[in-house]
Amino acid sequence: MAVKDVPQPGDVSREFWAATSRREFLLQHDAKADRSQFFPRPVSLFSESELQWRAAAGTGTLSAVTTARSPAPGSEAPHMVGLVKLDEGPRVFARLLNAEPNIAPGRRMRLTWEQERDGLRLYAFEPA
Repeated sequence: MAVKDVPQPGDVSREFWAATSRREFLLQHDAKADRSQFFPRPVSLFSESELQWRAAAGTGTLSAVTTARSPAPGSEAPHMVGLVKLDEGPRVFARLLNAEPNIAPGRRMRLTWEQERDGLRLYAFEPA
């Protein structure tokens, strides 16, 4: 039985979540528009072109940060979450690890990984 606090891969996101088990962070890329998108979707946000999976560099800039004081199922509180603008363009909302409470937007961030739960490895970001 799957734990409810872990994302459940569907037809569109299955390849993304399979890659996280290999510690790869994939983005869908629209070659016609030369833009990437996140979270996985069945169609491109930018054109009618087919999407390709591409590995992201895993680096970006912190756009916003907050402290979650109410725990989600399976997590502790308080913990920090942020919006990271990846170098490839899309913004990713994720948990922040190894960050000081006074971390400010503009800080360079890099991808890191949480411990695997229920067969999935969850992505997070930490200061670069």
